[in-house]
Amino acid sequence: MGNKTSEDHQANSRLGALGESLVQTFLLEHCDWCYKTQEKHPADLMVELGSAKYTIQVKSRRETKQGKYVFATETSRSLSSVYKHYHCDIHAFVFFDNANRHIFFQPNNTTQTYFTFNTSIITPSLAIDSFKDTLDQLSSVPKINPLLK
Repeated sequence: MGNKTSEDHQANSRLGALGESLVQTFLLEHCDWCYKTQEKHPADLMVELGSAKYTIQVKSRRETKQGKYVFATETSRSLSSVYKHYHCDIHAFVFFDNANRHIFFQPNNTTQTYFTFNTSIITPSLAIDSFKDTLDQLSSVPKINPLLK
């Protein structure tokens, strides 16, 4: 794998901006508030549903020749003292193939920083189903399990 050209970096920036816009558009339809953070903030978007507030990091990728989507959620920015202690609540993975765009939401509740998905994950209702599942996981309250009743 050679060095990236200026055009490669520009294309990746455009793809990332497009992914963030797609996720924001989806969230504006389904949430009370959704807004972009300032430039260079560790989270890309902030979303509010009632009194719940979540930070979202968007990752956008094209389909590989093998039909997979590969995402790394940690970047060199995580070496910064400002970034390494910041926790985003939700990952929004945006899959781009030739003519389609798909969003997959996942709670950021693991130490995993590298994700690979294949095209079998894509369904017509992927975005809304994964968003509901993510919110369910993030808002679940542990239940007390008493030993003595």
